Amino acid sequence: MIKKDLKKGCFPGEIKNAIAFVLLVLLILATYSNTFHAAWQFDDKPNIVENTRLHLTDLSPASLWNTFFAKAGKDSFYRPLPSLSLALNWYAGQADTFGYHLVNLTIHILTAFMLFLAGRKLLQTPRLKNRYNKEDVYFISLLSAVLWAINPIQIQAVTYIVQRMAAMAAMFYILGIYFYIAGRQANHGKTQVLFYMACFFSFVCALMSKENAAMMPISLLLIEIIFYTDLATLKRMRKYLPMLMGAVFVLISLGIVLYKTNVLDFLFSGFASRPFTLWERLLSEPRILLFYISQIFYPLPARLSITHDIIVSTSLLSPCTTMPAILIVLLLMGIAVSQVKKRPLLAFSILFFFINHLVESTILPLELIFEHRNYLPSFFIFLPFAAALKYLIDFYRTKNRSLYVILATFMMLVIIGLGCFTYIRNRDWRTEATLWQDAMKKSPLDARPISNLAIQLAWGENPTPLQYDVALAMFKKAMSLNTARDFLVSDIINNIGVIYYHRGEYQKAIDTYKQGLEIDPGFLKMHYDLINAYIMLGQWEEGTVEADRLIANKKNYLKPEYFNIKGFILLWQNQPENALVYFRKTLEMEPNNQAVLLNAGVALSLMGEWADAEEILIKVTKNVTGDLRPVYALIENSVRAGDMQNAEKYTEKMFAEFAIQTIMDGFELFSENYRTAPMSAEMIIPVVKKTMTRLTGNLDIPTPATIMDLK
Repeated sequence: MIKKDLKKGCFPGEIKNAIAFVLLVLLILATYSNTFHAAWQFDDKPNIVENTRLHLTDLSPASLWNTFFAKAGKDSFYRPLPSLSLALNWYAGQADTFGYHLVNLTIHILTAFMLFLAGRKLLQTPRLKNRYNKEDVYFISLLSAVLWAINPIQIQAVTYIVQRMAAMAAMFYILGIYFYIAGRQANHGKTQVLFYMACFFSFVCALMSKENAAMMPISLLLIEIIFYTDLATLKRMRKYLPMLMGAVFVLISLGIVLYKTNVLDFLFSGFASRPFTLWERLLSEPRILLFYISQIFYPLPARLSITHDIIVSTSLLSPCTTMPAILIVLLLMGIAVSQVKKRPLLAFSILFFFINHLVESTILPLELIFEHRNYLPSFFIFLPFAAALKYLIDFYRTKNRSLYVILATFMMLVIIGLGCFTYIRNRDWRTEATLWQDAMKKSPLDARPISNLAIQLAWGENPTPLQYDVALAMFKKAMSLNTARDFLVSDIINNIGVIYYHRGEYQKAIDTYKQGLEIDPGFLKMHYDLINAYIMLGQWEEGTVEADRLIANKKNYLKPEYFNIKGFILLWQNQPENALVYFRKTLEMEPNNQAVLLNAGVALSLMGEWADAEEILIKVTKNVTGDLRPVYALIENSVRAGDMQNAEKYTEKMFAEFAIQTIMDGFELFSENYRTAPMSAEMIIPVVKKTMTRLTGNLDIPTPATIMDLK
């Protein structure tokens, strides 16, 4: 049947599309083959790894709905479609990055293929269909999609897991464009309606992925004007150009109003924490846009980085490249407008690029530069290049065979070069250390790379005192470098405080945290870390004040650990009933948190609810292996209940599961004040010694001096 269809030529379009799809899949897989196990990076951690609202444990409608409100640090509706997809990734593989990269790459492949299909549709619009034959259309759209898909500029939107938000918005955006053009080309009214409905649905999905998709109606209007409006009408429409620009401004403003309840407050408060003003951002962005274009067409790995040292433009003459950059951007836009009649493809690619940078590269108080912002705006930037190359190849195919071979070779070398550059650049994303080492070389004046490298050093596995010293020096150096947000200084100060905490210098940690909170009083994590330092010094009143302040915060999402630490303080203050209230609040948010269950079990035991305590603590011992604390808690609970037989049973079980030396070393838990829930050495150690004597026959059981002091 298939052979018969092929002979009839029934499905040439479908076969060509299938070939294009396979080619895109192979090229993308080859260039991104070294990214499947790339580490979590930068904003991945607060937005995914530490964002418990994305950590699905079941697929109930309520759990899935909660993922729509998973903005890190806030309890608000936030980019629901990518949030849901990330939550499903977590459900399938927890913190294993393989599944996340697989989904991101799938999105990239689908987007590239839809870009190819949309390109084909675009080249068949009324203004272009007489310029290109079917072979031209296929070649140009496929080459353009390939150049876009394997360009290294896209890495940050593909390999950087959290930027799935940008990638999904772009995927639905290009779907919307495809459906719109398909609707314009449909012959039947019902078919048109279906395509337009699909276009609208794609637009909604794009907006629910990331807000920069708000420019899609303007892009569709651009397509309508350039490719569907006759020249006479275009001339008449020139007088409406100011109205069109006004419509763009209104649309952007409306989008901001919908997303932020108070626009002025959002703008001014946003810029208040930035090292630049609104005016300075507007002056700086033309330089950055030209830098983006240079990266797209000259994408050497050495020119790509997660951070860039950008000098802020403070006036039209400072730096001296500010005015030329503004003039060049205006010139490019002027060229685009002037070429709508003669070179509509060139005009469209230029205008589409700048229009779709309006959201993130104008008035919003965002960081100045990020490479992933080019993922969507660069959709059609290679169409004129591909069309010009196809024209030259066809022209010289018969006229000059040597030039024809040179052009064909050049095209292949460009594709191979882009693929190699992407593969090489992806190596920098292997680990956090490799990414930030690369960034520090390329952005030596930026505080972020050296600060993140210090984090890698200090928060690594079993850091040494020397590593703490080096990390401390790195953090202090970062304090003198440029920051993208003023409050990032308080982040660095907080990290310095955490190092002091880990070194046991609790008072230094407290003083450091207080210094940071003077800069950023709303930094909840620093309040939380300050409480931990107070706890280690037994300063319960100070800890209580901070804990109450933390829980009273209404502006941000309250993390489960905030309630747990309040309960922990109450537990040490011998208020188990009150402590249990907060442990239960924590468990409502994280029902499987074993540390909190242990605290709740201890609280119940102190309240005399020994049966309930035993039930909880048994669950903890089953779920947590290699931890003596829940076993000690079970022994103490049995002693408190007056059930010595049960206490000895749990002790015997402990000796069966743990080595004697491990148990002896575990006695140190009682001397490490306030690191764990309160337990009574006077109740636990005699039972352990008695059982050990009975099992080993050794009457001389060594007990650490610190424990003897406690007894």
